[in-house]
Amino acid sequence: MNFKELFQYYRNKYPFLKQFVKFCLVGGGSAIFSFSIYYSFTEWLEFWYVYSAVCSFLISAIFNFTVNKLWTFRNNEKGKQVVNQIVKFGVVMAAGLIINTSIIYTLTEWAGFDYRISWVFATGAVAFWSFGFNRLWTFKHYSAAL
Repeated sequence: MNFKELFQYYRNKYPFLKQFVKFCLVGGGSAIFSFSIYYSFTEWLEFWYVYSAVCSFLISAIFNFTVNKLWTFRNNEKGKQVVNQIVKFGVVMAAGLIINTSIIYTLTEWAGFDYRISWVFATGAVAFWSFGFNRLWTFKHYSAAL
């Protein structure tokens, strides 16, 4: 079985895999943007690294909602349904922000990691959290449309 056949096999067997890859691509771009904000606020503006993490997380959440709604989950709903999705996304992101900030603080203050390394671990953990809840709850009715 060559790579193309293997890829198609897994794509057909696990239909959410395509969404997850798209989610990771969006998240990767967002992570670069978010880390740039995080680093800049901490190093150049001299914000406390926890405040920088909150700011960068919130700014990237706006980008993530828009691109994941329209591209990853192929959702074109408008009006009241979008408001409902924004509220759900906000809940997922608020929980993600708490998880993210807690991991960063814990790894930096208690485990002695550099704040940038802590950010990498926190971002990875929150990526799985966000994908799962956004796929199964925020964009629930539209997840099958790959």
